[in-house]
Amino acid sequence: MAVFTPATRKQAKARIALAGPSGAGKTLTGLKLLYTLTGARTVADGAQRIAFIDTERDSADKYAVDPGQPGVANMTPEQAGGYGFQKTSPVRYDPRELVTTIEEAARAGFTGLQVDSLSHYWFGAGGVLELVDLFTRSNGGRSMDGWRDVRPIERAYIEALMAFPGHVVVCLRSKQRYEIEDGNDGRKRVAKLGMQPDQREGLEFEFDVFGDLDSEHYLRISKTRCAALDGRVIHKPGQELGEQLLDWLAYGEPPQIIDWDQVLKDCTSREELAVWWQQAQRAGQSFALRDKFAARGQEISAARNGPPTAPAEQTDSPPTLKKASADQPDEPAAGTESQQAAPDTAAGGRRAGGARATARAAEVAR
Repeated sequence: MAVFTPATRKQAKARIALAGPSGAGKTLTGLKLLYTLTGARTVADGAQRIAFIDTERDSADKYAVDPGQPGVANMTPEQAGGYGFQKTSPVRYDPRELVTTIEEAARAGFTGLQVDSLSHYWFGAGGVLELVDLFTRSNGGRSMDGWRDVRPIERAYIEALMAFPGHVVVCLRSKQRYEIEDGNDGRKRVAKLGMQPDQREGLEFEFDVFGDLDSEHYLRISKTRCAALDGRVIHKPGQELGEQLLDWLAYGEPPQIIDWDQVLKDCTSREELAVWWQQAQRAGQSFALRDKFAARGQEISAARNGPPTAPAEQTDSPPTLKKASADQPDEPAAGTESQQAAPDTAAGGRRAGGARATARAAEVAR
């Protein structure tokens, strides 16, 4: 049973995507925005608050400065001639590994995350397109089956970005797109379709702000939920844009304080757990609470089905609440479709506990 409550504006974290060709200024713009959004003033501040995933052959190093150099830590980026941040440089771009890296950044307490560029997780070595090809071959050459297996993986890394408990900036490579069309004289001609990012179609819907940077460093806001930015063109965006976003994001109710230990203790079904897992995701707490949800899910399953015959498999991947099988629906796990439906729905309808959990979650959210 659906439970409707009055909608209220809530404070939030930024979700920004910057697309553009090489040399447009995506990396520098992202760093400027994250310094403002995270409240970093000095090089040392940035090194403590900003995590950077660099897929562009360590190009981010050109904007970095070592906070360990004498006198540098307390300088502003303008004074130091560079920015402080911590980074990792993957050599393969499996989106499942990106989920793990995002989780590590969240657990480390970073309040800002930049992925530069996210395009590599689409077309790079081990990325989505390569995975589709791999799964297609394993399914006898059926491309549709390859996409069927990869779609959940693709959704998982997008959900991980959205669930990060701080501000997020992603950069996307763009290139000129062309199309062959019929001219007025009946001849075929090549038409330019404009600059388009190297990523799946529709990615812009996931972000609060989606902008295109050109080679002259003009940012054109092509999609935004912030009315004050709609349609704007900004030259060399930075602190001013960041402050506008902060004002917009800060308007609304502060995050609700939830006693998650008590919530998990009170959960008596997997369906209730799924409802609260969605609440944890919306609150940006999914990474911090993943292990607790997994442990409680195992307790609930053990109480219902009896003790497990074998210990749970230990892996380096983010834990799920319960390993899926052909006849047992999966427990909720970050970035999967199980977030959207209670686990017992597919097994035979929603139980009354789900309605109670939904009502309780709505009451806490108010």
